Amino acid sequence: MLSDAIRRWNPWWADGKVMEDIKGVKREELDNVLAFMKENLIKGIIGPRRAGKTTLLYQIIDTLLMEGVSPQDIILLNFDDSNIYSADFDVLISECRKINPKIKYLFLDEVQQRENWERWVRTLYDTHQFSQIFVTGSSSYLLREDIGRVLTGRHITFHLLPFSFREYLRYLGWKNFSKDYIEYRKDELLHYLHKYMKNGGYPESLSMNDMARNRYLNELFDDIIARDISARYRADYHIARRIAYYVMSNASKIMTHRSIARATGVAVDTVSKYLKYMEEAYLIFPLRMFSFKLKEQMREINKYYVVDTGLAAAVSFRFSEDIGRMVESLVYVELLRRNARTPGMEIFYWKDRNGREVDFIVKERTQVKELIQVCWDVSDEKTKKREIYALLRGMDAFKLSEGIILTENCEGAERMEGKRIRFIPVWKWLLNIENCKEEYIL
Repeated sequence: MLSDAIRRWNPWWADGKVMEDIKGVKREELDNVLAFMKENLIKGIIGPRRAGKTTLLYQIIDTLLMEGVSPQDIILLNFDDSNIYSADFDVLISECRKINPKIKYLFLDEVQQRENWERWVRTLYDTHQFSQIFVTGSSSYLLREDIGRVLTGRHITFHLLPFSFREYLRYLGWKNFSKDYIEYRKDELLHYLHKYMKNGGYPESLSMNDMARNRYLNELFDDIIARDISARYRADYHIARRIAYYVMSNASKIMTHRSIARATGVAVDTVSKYLKYMEEAYLIFPLRMFSFKLKEQMREINKYYVVDTGLAAAVSFRFSEDIGRMVESLVYVELLRRNARTPGMEIFYWKDRNGREVDFIVKERTQVKELIQVCWDVSDEKTKKREIYALLRGMDAFKLSEGIILTENCEGAERMEGKRIRFIPVWKWLLNIENCKEEYIL
């Protein structure tokens, strides 16, 4: 029965609390959502499948209960449940009202699976039937223009990705993130960083052994292709899988739609469409090349990064053998997290006419704010000089006096050509404690 299905998803009605085993590790995005609780807006939480969106809803509900909200004033409808998915919208609300006619907080999990959900939610919002409405979905479809038109001015969106490095450490039981403690335990942190790169940050996979985790991540990959791409867009499953496999195996390398088409034996137009589907499913992300000319910037010469290094290592060909690519992918996804919290921030890569390349350009509105180069091992003098020289040329181009090189464990600074090059261990940067002193490492 529908009422039984609804009750199963709302155990706090009986217990008065959210059970510990479903609250999980506190997500960093929780504080961002709570900061907007007083705003009368529909809150959308989107991100890849199995990244922990439902758990984040439980954490929000747990916070409301601790603040004194009555358990019966909160209801969660999970549209992955077949009984809830198949019910008419009006019937769902009617059933909820039978349980409690004065529900204030409505949580709709994976709601995008139902057609016309946005018009239903808009009606609920415009008629003031609930104090707060939350929706989640595993596709950036929630942000597409047609939905934007329906919910214009009525919603705010939060992005949830697999665990960050800090969240991964919390999962392992790490509690002290003070600078002194981090410095004292840095060898241990490097060990965990390697594990994080290899295993990734999908919450459910972290308690598994290597064999089980590999199987889980491969099944997750197939699930994304089948449900979020093939079924949703009526795309050919085998072609989508072939393109995804190729792009994930060549993550962080420069590609064009035409080069991907040649490598996979698929038409260019099909490649373009399917790559867009994969972006909307949060499987891969494109990184465009920066140019002062918009026409050049919009050319289809991109790098692609995978949402999670563990997923990439499990699915792709030899990705896990190249630590430089893994670190670069970690940095890009972390930049995406920070980008989502800073309005107007964009990320690019940069390349000059002589092929000198800077991995990441961070632009905030109209101004380039930061240049980041990733070089895991700077012990080789030739490699180090190449990375520094490319960074210097980028600093010249954007009139910046400082640039960053992220490394395994090298920290300090050098001055060259009147500019400052900062060397920061990537684990410090990921934990946002990268305040290196002015010390010369040469």
